[in-house]
Parts: sequence; C-alpha cells; structure tokens
Amino acid sequence: MSTLTSFVEVIIENFVVILLLIVVLLIVYYLARAAVNIKSLNLKTKIAHIELEHKKLDALSEKQKIENLKEAAALLTDSEREKIESIKIDKGVLARRTIALMTEIDERVARLERGSENAQLGKTMGEIIKNEKKLFGR
Repeated sequence: MSTLTSFVEVIIENFVVILLLIVVLLIVYYLARAAVNIKSLNLKTKIAHIELEHKKLDALSEKQKIENLKEAAALLTDSEREKIESIKIDKGVLARRTIALMTEIDERVARLERGSENAQLGKTMGEIIKNEKKLFGR
C-alpha cells in the first residue's frame, strides 16, 4: 500500500510536468499530421502535373500523325482533302476546349489544395493558441 501511496504522491508532485509533456506531444502530433497533409497535397499536385504532361505528349504524337498524313495527302482528291481538313479543324477546336478545361481543372485543384492546406494550418494554429492559453494563461 505504501508503494501505491508513494506512486500517487510522485504523480501529484509532477502533475504540471506530466501535463506539459502531454500538451507538447499533442502539438507535435498535430504538426506532424499537418506536415503529412502538406506532403500529400504536394504529391497530388505532382501527379496532376505528370498526367498533364502525358496528355501533352499524346497531343504531340497526334500532331506528328497528322503531319505524316499531310505528306500522304498529296495523293488525295480535292474532296478528300476538304473532308480531312474539316475534321482537322473540328479536332483543333476540341483540342483547344480540352486544354482550356484541363487548365481550369488544374487551377481549381491548386486552389482547393491551398484552401485545404490553409484550413488545416488555421485549425492547427487555433489548437496551438488554445493550448498556449491553457498552459501560460494568456
């Protein structure tokens, strides 16, 4: 029984130190969590950038195919060339619309990531301030 009593006395004597340790551990936990979220957002941005580059390379490949077709077009009749030119124009319009949508999506994703990051950091800052008020009484 005396060891239990002495154990309780040690806990009571070091209560402030234990409480500070718990607060510090919570702060470290939330900071680590915020860092992981930031890394995750950066990774998602890099993946989106790589996907965009892949789509650009596909567009360049298509362009090269068209150039190859142009060389073969010298053997086509005027009506066949007109049909192909009409299709190329339509394809160009679609490509411009696609690029515009991809750019808009990239910008919206970047804005969303920044907003999410800002909200998470604001929440973390609020928790830090709350814990500082508890700890230091300000």
